[in-house]
Amino acid sequence: MNPAGFTFHIGCFAEAIGCVTRGPPSLEYAWFPGFAWRLALCGQCTCQLGWHFRSDDGESFFGLILDRLREAKLDG
Repeated sequence: MNPAGFTFHIGCFAEAIGCVTRGPPSLEYAWFPGFAWRLALCGQCTCQLGWHFRSDDGESFFGLILDRLREAKLDG
C-alpha cells in the first residue's frame, strides 16, 4: 500500500523490456529497505507500470503492477 492508501499487487522482474524509468531515485516510502525507487513507465504510452528499485551496491529489479501488464504479441 502506498502513502495515499492505494494497494498494488506487484511482481518482481529482473528485466522489463519496453519500460523506461523516470524521476530521481527516492528512498521515501520505499517498500524494499535499502533500495531507492524510480517510476517505471511504458515506453510507448508513458502509463505507469510500476517502479524500478536499485540498491547502493547496484542490485536492481522492477516491481510492476500485475494488472497493468500485457503479453507482447509476436509476429510470425
